[in-house]
Amino acid sequence: MANRKTSKSHPRSRKRSRSGSTSLVVSIFAAAAAGIWFFLAEAGIVPGIPIGSAEQTSAPVPVPSDQSGPSASPGADPAPSASANAISGTASVVDADTLDIHGERVRLNGVDAPESGQKCKDAAGKFYRCGTVAANALDAWINRNPVTCAITGKDRYSRLLGECSVRGQSVQSWLVASGHALAYRAYSTAHVTAEVKAQQAGAGIWAGEFVMPWDWRQGLRLSGEQPTKAMIDGKFAGK
Repeated sequence: MANRKTSKSHPRSRKRSRSGSTSLVVSIFAAAAAGIWFFLAEAGIVPGIPIGSAEQTSAPVPVPSDQSGPSASPGADPAPSASANAISGTASVVDADTLDIHGERVRLNGVDAPESGQKCKDAAGKFYRCGTVAANALDAWINRNPVTCAITGKDRYSRLLGECSVRGQSVQSWLVASGHALAYRAYSTAHVTAEVKAQQAGAGIWAGEFVMPWDWRQGLRLSGEQPTKAMIDGKFAGK
């Protein structure tokens, strides 16, 4: 009886073994088939999977406008700003040849105006503060309009040097032509012609007597003013 039971159990074991092997093969085949199907679907070969037309697939991807051009390249330097060498805005008049724009002092290049405390004589020979008059005239002419200055460098006081304009007109040219400033020949001859015309017309300070601003800063004063130490020491004896 024991032998008979043992002989009957062998066929069942072989059947279960074949069934397990078959299931394993089917699973492997199904996985492989799924993988192949997925690959074909991604490639657009298998029908029935929408992946877009050939024209859409091959069309170039648009580049955003702010990333186009040389500046979009990794590591490339940014394009230079149009205002990198200029300053623009509402200006405060410090004196007739110096402006303040956004907290930056801008010295008007190529011109020199009377200092704020400087006195000149008018056509009648009376003293007046020509530096203050020139600064007020410039402020009225600007009239809160935006001032744009092309920056050309810095002076020894670290002020910006600028070629400035208002309403498209040169600030320097207007100052010299109006007789409120002089061509600063030591640094530029651009405004000499305008100065000659102002002198011939008797405009501004040319209507009376004045000391050149660069000499006034060194201590020279008009006759009738208190002499300075530089004058007493004979620094201006030849003038």
